[in-house]
Amino acid sequence: MAAEELSYRIRTATLEDLPSLRQSIGAALSHPEGKGRRESYRAPAARGELLVLERYDAKARDWRISALVDWHMRVDDVLTIRDIATEGEIPHAGMVKHLITELVRSLSPIEIGVKARSDVAQWNDIIRSIPGFTLEGSEYRRPHWINVWKWSRELAAQAARPRPAPRFRR
Repeated sequence: MAAEELSYRIRTATLEDLPSLRQSIGAALSHPEGKGRRESYRAPAARGELLVLERYDAKARDWRISALVDWHMRVDDVLTIRDIATEGEIPHAGMVKHLITELVRSLSPIEIGVKARSDVAQWNDIIRSIPGFTLEGSEYRRPHWINVWKWSRELAAQAARPRPAPRFRR
């Protein structure tokens, strides 16, 4: 299937993408209420640590950025997700899941860490719904409590295994 036939694609962002990021991104993990905005994604884009999900706009006959993930991989293969953002005011769970799945597929980390404000149910629900993520704990960062989520290959494998049907005694 040719790339033009796909409704979305995932790729590493370039510095040329930066102007369109500011226009297209709305709901962000780092600023869930939408008031504050990150200054720039220039540094992660320059390091090659910014992945974008583009959707094809049939009317404009062009691809437009609809979501992003800012990440960092340590030398011990532990991946840290610094930020995730999608278009619109409410985060799109499907886009977030596609980006995280692509990070797991392409980088093969042994562990992933991500932090989300504990009072923002939408982001926590999305992370909780991804197989392999578990709530590790919480920490206080003024003025909010932050949930610390961890993903591991073992937990993802356990979540993928079919569970045996419960047996009832007679």
